[in-house]
Amino acid sequence: MTNVETTTETTDEQPPKRRWPIWPWLVLAVAGAVVTAVAAIFGTVSSDEPGGTRAASGQTTLTVVQVETSTVTATVTVAAPPAGPAVQLANGLHQVGVSVVPGTFRTAGPDGSNGGGCYWSRTSATTGDLLDNGVVSGPGTITLAPDELVEIAGCQPWALTF
Repeated sequence: MTNVETTTETTDEQPPKRRWPIWPWLVLAVAGAVVTAVAAIFGTVSSDEPGGTRAASGQTTLTVVQVETSTVTATVTVAAPPAGPAVQLANGLHQVGVSVVPGTFRTAGPDGSNGGGCYWSRTSATTGDLLDNGVVSGPGTITLAPDELVEIAGCQPWALTF
């Protein structure tokens, strides 16, 4: 018979702590910078302020100047702004009388993007006070007056009723 001697060695050392990789943070930072730059460019292009010149054909020429390096000229085609206030509401914030006409609007209900249903709110454009709000789970109507702000979230388009 053979004797086998077993020894167990114990140490008080702890395994090295896990270091999280830095590359996901770098990717997020670069993506954020790109999104910010694109938003700034399209914000400038879609306005009639200096920095973008509107051409008759619906094209806008944007000149971006980088300090002490070079100048880049890009032509971006943008949709012409609507002729007047809209007669339909989409998700977002709208000013009644400016971006949308006053009146009574109807929706078929939620579009499925908001788990709570189709949310709407009306606030005073001058004071910011909440006038009314609600959640629609089926077809619904809303009446908008001039100088109001209306916010829509998770709804199918609202159409003006005639």
